[in-house]
Amino acid sequence: MQTEFSSDDASELLKGIDIPPCPAVALNLMKEARKDEVDFNVITRLISGDVSLAAAMLKTANSPFFALKRKVANVQQAVAVLGIKNILQIVVGLSLKSSFASSKMNLDRFWERSNYHAIVSSRVARRLPGVSRDDAYSYGLFHECGVPVLMMKFPSYVATLMEANKSASQSTALEESRHGTNHAVAGYMLTRTWGLPPSIYQSIRYHHDIAVLSDEIPGVDHSVSGLVATGLVAEHIVAHFQNYPDDANWTECGAQALVRLGIDADELEDIRADICEELEQMKEIRQ
Repeated sequence: MQTEFSSDDASELLKGIDIPPCPAVALNLMKEARKDEVDFNVITRLISGDVSLAAAMLKTANSPFFALKRKVANVQQAVAVLGIKNILQIVVGLSLKSSFASSKMNLDRFWERSNYHAIVSSRVARRLPGVSRDDAYSYGLFHECGVPVLMMKFPSYVATLMEANKSASQSTALEESRHGTNHAVAGYMLTRTWGLPPSIYQSIRYHHDIAVLSDEIPGVDHSVSGLVATGLVAEHIVAHFQNYPDDANWTECGAQALVRLGIDADELEDIRADICEELEQMKEIRQ
């Protein structure tokens, strides 16, 4: 069983590994969003000052998801439609992607899978009591963010990852034996450094530890087991949708995740069918 470690412990594990800084716009937006009274004029000005963010907000607000009768024409209108939680999800997600933009690695498949995982995690959480849709989305987007961090540092990490994916329980141990750390720790440090909520970075830290599903890790909030379990169900659904075999994480921990969420096999099948149908519709709209 693993225990929560200090910043010094994490820093030692990540010695020599660069954690990309969170862009200033994202940091300022998160700072404003945490205030008791959010000033949406400030939010609008921050977004308007970044062309890529402004375009993303307009594109999202005008997407079929919101089904607006009249399209929004400016950032102020988009902000009003999206709301602060959706805005932060978009901003932080784009920040994550841009942090690795200078890398020569082809991460297209990784980002596609992360995006699907975020969407599906949110959809699964919508059906469950006690699991935040917003937190589920953020966890889904970031849960494997340590992977590109380690790929940038270690040229041989891809080979390690392919071997590690064969066993969820041994994956982080293999990474540590070869590289001195693992992607769960790297993801934990990135999201903690970027100021994401403790429930998110703790979920990332322990998402390969089956003990978290039984709330057996000292100092870890009960919400973490719900997020990790939701993420496992989402991984299973995304794999089915993309015609991939289930990974080792689902094979080893899926049954316990369903117990944690109170879902039986029939309910899982209904959830999977409904969400896959929704994903197919989204896919057709994008084509």
